[in-house]
Amino acid sequence: MTNLNFHAPINNSTGYGITSTNIFLSLASQNVDLRLFSIGNISVDTPETETIVRKLLEKTSTNWDKNSPCLKIWHPHDLATRVGRGKYGALIFFEVDTLKPQEVTMINNLDVVFVASKWGRIILEKNGVTIPVVVSPLAVDTSIFRDHEHSNVFKTEAYRFINIGKWELRKGHDFLLQAFNKAFEKDDNVELIMINQNPFLSPQENQIWSDMYKNSKLGEKITILPRVTTQVDLAKVIRDTDCGIFPARAEGWNNEILEVMALNKPVITTDYSAHTEYCTAENSFLIDVDDLTEAEDGKFFNGIGKWADLGENQLSQTVEHLRKVYKDNIKTNPNGLNTAKKYTWKNTASIISKEMLDANS
Repeated sequence: MTNLNFHAPINNSTGYGITSTNIFLSLASQNVDLRLFSIGNISVDTPETETIVRKLLEKTSTNWDKNSPCLKIWHPHDLATRVGRGKYGALIFFEVDTLKPQEVTMINNLDVVFVASKWGRIILEKNGVTIPVVVSPLAVDTSIFRDHEHSNVFKTEAYRFINIGKWELRKGHDFLLQAFNKAFEKDDNVELIMINQNPFLSPQENQIWSDMYKNSKLGEKITILPRVTTQVDLAKVIRDTDCGIFPARAEGWNNEILEVMALNKPVITTDYSAHTEYCTAENSFLIDVDDLTEAEDGKFFNGIGKWADLGENQLSQTVEHLRKVYKDNIKTNPNGLNTAKKYTWKNTASIISKEMLDANS
């Protein structure tokens, strides 16, 4: 059997790391003959995963084939290095509608590229990618994100909104604060739970975001939690909230929305970018996007490409959605729950392994 050289981060602290770990474990459970070449330090949640990783690293150190295919899960600007010289594929993520020329060159030197959404495939093709583009949607682990369990993380009675995702203009954190403060008054029984520590910002930059929220009109109704260390801990927090709010200007997938859906919670989000793969009018309160604007935040994006323009129309829609779920006490999302059940890591891994290991592909 041809082995698959798996070249990716294995950790529980970044989006790439969590995604790679889930795909790696699912491939292993499907008896794909893996060899593991980790990008960066390895950190995992459970002893069981640690045992699988350790055994595979030992196997890799003495037995791998340079002619076997290599799957890399990494940033599109850094695909030049690989393992071996077999078929080369990469799973990549991006948020804006324009890729840099060097990114297109990197991608076109692959044999196949995987993206999480049809939106992503359209963007690649519009930017001059000529190799096969395969859509391999990501997933949610419903053994962790289960809606039938109960948590008691918070002690007060209130309707709780939650936002998860590192502090960024791209994720609409400036816009979210504006909408929350406009939607509610101090006598409304609402809370906003934020899990947003950004490891790529300095402590001072993270504090600026936190202070902006805590010093706002409804700051006393906002709780900013530290970054959770495991998916189990994250599920416990989400389980004790009532509605996810994600007014992102652009996303490469957004695991957290699907995790909120898997816990049977309503979702408010923008109708744009990669999460349109699974966010619909049936399972989400969508914020319609009228126009795009230059993707620039002075930190991570410098105006190359565009993302959703969040203006007055989007603000009005968001305020209306916030008020509706609160007034009507909407706390379940059966359509979202059914959506989450369709997105399994087994399916993600199967699409990838078929493309990478099928001799005729």
